[in-house]
Amino acid sequence: MNDTRQVTLFPKTEQELGQEREEAFFEKIISNLREVVQASNANPEDISYNICTTYTSLNFRSSNICRVKLRGKKWHISIPKSLKEVIPIFAKTEIVSSESQFIRISFDSLPEDEIISLIKEATLLSIEKVPKEFDCCSRFEACNNAKVCVHPDPAFSLLCGYRKILKSGRFFSGENRNID
Repeated sequence: MNDTRQVTLFPKTEQELGQEREEAFFEKIISNLREVVQASNANPEDISYNICTTYTSLNFRSSNICRVKLRGKKWHISIPKSLKEVIPIFAKTEIVSSESQFIRISFDSLPEDEIISLIKEATLLSIEKVPKEFDCCSRFEACNNAKVCVHPDPAFSLLCGYRKILKSGRFFSGENRNID
């Protein structure tokens, strides 16, 4: 008998089952999140999730987008206070002293599609909050004409301060000039 399946004598713990639920949740949405990141002219590989001891965190580069906890009795998502503007007004939230820099939203208070939408919005806001390292590059004319940063290197483009000006609808030169 060549049965290669491994049989365990001990059932999985709630911790292990919760980690599996969290991993399945992120595996279901990660490709969609990477498309959102790429549409923002950022590197899709800069978004990742990390399974931790008590939750799974979603990160853009070194910035935390959210924490998801699908373990124990109370499942929730925690959004950093710096991204609170993406939280819908009607969402039931709470702040816990052990996570004072986060706002918790119960999975019971929002449908799954709204939680996924919230994560997408938090991802976009995290990208926008990446601080600029320079004002513009030699491609500024092409960027004005395209109304977005056109630099082919997403990591470089993300650090451009002019990218945010373009996003606000102000164009200083080229065929779309609207600033005197």
